Amino acid sequence: MSASAVLICFLVGLVISIFVGNKLNFNIGLIATVVAYIIGVFGIGMSTSSLIALWPAKILFTIIGICWLFGYANENGTLRQITLMLVHRFRRFPGLIPWVFFFIAGLICMTGASPYAPNAVLMPIIISVCLATNLSPLFGSMMVNVGSYLGAQVPWGQGASIARGVLEESVHAAEADAILWNGFWSCALFALVSGVVTFLVFRGWKAKITNMDIITKPEPMNTKQKQTFALILLLVVLMVVPSLAGNLGVPALAALSRKLDISLVCMVLATVAAILHLGDDKVVVTRHIPWNTLMMLGGVSMLVGVASEGGAVDMIGNWIGDNVAASLMVPMFVLLAAFMSVFSPGSSVVTPTLFVLVPAVAATSVDVNYFAVYAGIAIGANASAVSPFSGGGSLTLANIKQDEIREKMFLPLIGAAVALSILAAILGALGLYGLFG
Repeated sequence: MSASAVLICFLVGLVISIFVGNKLNFNIGLIATVVAYIIGVFGIGMSTSSLIALWPAKILFTIIGICWLFGYANENGTLRQITLMLVHRFRRFPGLIPWVFFFIAGLICMTGASPYAPNAVLMPIIISVCLATNLSPLFGSMMVNVGSYLGAQVPWGQGASIARGVLEESVHAAEADAILWNGFWSCALFALVSGVVTFLVFRGWKAKITNMDIITKPEPMNTKQKQTFALILLLVVLMVVPSLAGNLGVPALAALSRKLDISLVCMVLATVAAILHLGDDKVVVTRHIPWNTLMMLGGVSMLVGVASEGGAVDMIGNWIGDNVAASLMVPMFVLLAAFMSVFSPGSSVVTPTLFVLVPAVAATSVDVNYFAVYAGIAIGANASAVSPFSGGGSLTLANIKQDEIREKMFLPLIGAAVALSILAAILGALGLYGLFG
């Protein structure tokens, strides 16, 4: 099967998976897995073991670990208590609460912490705050996600470390530091613009307290809630402090930071919560781990992996280099990265995949600002992270415990990913991603 045929089959299979899944109330991931099986094994001759290896174990394990820990915080009322305290503190200015989360998310990522760290720590809380202040959960989730873009491309972060490895093997190795710093400042600019646009679109200034009982000072946390809150704070410390200290020149903590994977740390802390009986273990596993969302993410990721194995992604990249005008190169790469990142991890898959195309594009089109192209790829990979197929959107859905709200969030999250991707492309077309090189 040719690469073009694989691309057509992939797009048709994806549309069928989404349409049938929503129309007939099937799990989209289940349908996508079947389509991936047909295309991969019978269409392009993949082995069944290679197909199964495309299952995104890392991101699924991360989501399970995060939700397992915060399942205890939901079950024993800790998150509700934190929400009450935040709403009470900002009761006179509830419209500022989303911005508080926006900048906290950015600061967490600026330490070099995992891009999942802000979602893990803040998403369960911001969703609860939105419901308590008459704001859309979609708005809250987007403010956390776009806030993380402030520090998503910090040169000492995990995503930039992967990008550095690709750059140092390319003809642009000598400019790696300058390229990464340009990417950081460009992504931070995109984050600020996205935050303002999101706030205006959702009219965040109209936040109001819908439950007047919240205005009164909440009761102190009980013992189990204090213990759970301590575990959450420990998570924050373990994710932030070693990474920050390591980047400031403390070798021992830098080595420790590389061993503190957020999914494993959450598993350890969830085990402590279980030992302390901070919630009903069976309820936490069955109610607070989003098994349907995990199946959806796994199946669609497998389908995208098949398309990549069949050469569809390479075909698109080559076509761009040969046919796209220099003035449109940056927005085109932004949109391509955003499209790929809807279904694949941005920093570990999309960025290195597209970075390797840039030297060839720069060689064939001398008018292209390759600093801006590199930045555009990184920004595009982040822009669509609010998609329900990506880590940000998946964690958003996972942290909405009200079934009626979660079911209504699926398509809006896709729309939000498209809107942010278009905004990122527009900023790229205006030349704003090459200003810091």
